[in-house]
Amino acid sequence: MTLVLAAASATLAPSPALAGDPLWTTPRLLGTPIVYVEEHVGARFDSALRSSISFVDRYTGSDMRLGRCRTGSRCIRVIRSNATHGYGAWTSWTPGRKTTVIRLSATLARKNWHTRRSIIDHELGHANGARHNSRCTSRMWPDYRCRNKQLPARTFTKSERAMLAKW
Repeated sequence: MTLVLAAASATLAPSPALAGDPLWTTPRLLGTPIVYVEEHVGARFDSALRSSISFVDRYTGSDMRLGRCRTGSRCIRVIRSNATHGYGAWTSWTPGRKTTVIRLSATLARKNWHTRRSIIDHELGHANGARHNSRCTSRMWPDYRCRNKQLPARTFTKSERAMLAKW
């Protein structure tokens, strides 16, 4: 299964907080609003991934379509990998944000559906420009459980929504 997201805009002005970060200073996203998302993680993740893409899609204004990454376009690859720095998942970018890789660990496959979806929501948030939230008021909380052991709220804060919409 391959899923596709279309970004809301092909241009991005970096926020002042990100201005010094070389990964966030590219003025154009490769000249195209299309972002392709390839899924390489297997059936255990399919439903949670589709739900997460639909959720994040509401805040990015993207248009989901099935497809695969194409040369010259921004790409998000979702793969199964244990190179997650000890976490259930990890997101990394290449210079200029041309390719984003979301790595989901094998241990995440053993978690329940809601936990998998929560973690994928969070990583797709990163892949679309959102940073960690210092309070457990959104999916961008840095852990998959809040201090009270509950999943973070399935929402993004107002500032996270603004970042996602610009992406």
